[in-house]
Amino acid sequence: MKWIVLVAASLPALAQSSADLEPTPSRPPNLTLKLGGLADSAGGQDLHGKLTWSPSGSLNLFLSGVRSNLASTTQAPSPDGTSTTTTTTSLGGDRSFGVFDLGLRYDQTDMSGLLAYKRYGVQPAFDLGAWRLGFEFTRRTTEFDRLHFTSRPISTPTGIVYVTGYADLRVTDTGIGANLDYLGEVWRPYCSYIHYDYGSLHGETDVGRIRNSAGGVSPEIFAILAGRLVSRLERLSASMVSGRASLLDWTATAGLEADLRRTRWGLEATRDVDHMTGESSDTLTGTAGWKVNSRFLLELQLGATRSEAFGTDRFAGLTFTFRTRPGF
Repeated sequence: MKWIVLVAASLPALAQSSADLEPTPSRPPNLTLKLGGLADSAGGQDLHGKLTWSPSGSLNLFLSGVRSNLASTTQAPSPDGTSTTTTTTSLGGDRSFGVFDLGLRYDQTDMSGLLAYKRYGVQPAFDLGAWRLGFEFTRRTTEFDRLHFTSRPISTPTGIVYVTGYADLRVTDTGIGANLDYLGEVWRPYCSYIHYDYGSLHGETDVGRIRNSAGGVSPEIFAILAGRLVSRLERLSASMVSGRASLLDWTATAGLEADLRRTRWGLEATRDVDHMTGESSDTLTGTAGWKVNSRFLLELQLGATRSEAFGTDRFAGLTFTFRTRPGF
């Protein structure tokens, strides 16, 4: 009889011990789809989309694409006189190892009639409580469409000479940057900076005089040979619809987000500096988001970009975000 009483008395403790040993339920997988578009006052438009798969709380994989068009203008015409279409495809992911995260990214971009490039990036980050400190290291190789030039004056050790011919050139750059975020429940300030270092241009040409002593082509000679291509690239860097895909010298961003119960608000300021000309452009963007439900977010963007060379472009955009697991 005593052992029956002892067994009965120990049952609650055994039940509690079994409950403690049960594994913590893992977070269900999540699929997020983001679709949007943007238009500006300079005749530019873009359509963008991103698909993110999160099989667990520590792993995220994504595939994204952007297609934009920027009209040719008399101030900055495209080489063929038509609008420039920029297409970018990106894929990558990140893995969390506790306080350390590691991200990898690959971008492939094509600008019609101008250039194409491939970029690889590594993005380590450290989570320190609500703070997140990240770094970015990139390497990109850009191949320009064939340049044809006629009687262009260039400076040589023997004086000014006029050259005529063609060149198929490419340039490689490396980017080094850092970003800092505060991931509060309501207020989320953030900032980032990245600088790109470019080497000399290399490739095939039928005019040996354009090469320097190292066998490359300096950025100054390239600017002379490229002609209006340089102003077109500067115009692309000063546009919200194509600026992120252009050749920048450096870019800096600071912003603040407020995540409220049913709404999300954001304000962001960015400065971009064009690599070819050194001219800068400043962008101010305001975002208003409405959480339709826990799986659907609707966001409206309004802003303006002001550049030293092209004045002010105003833009507006709309983005829809859907997720399979509640989270908004």
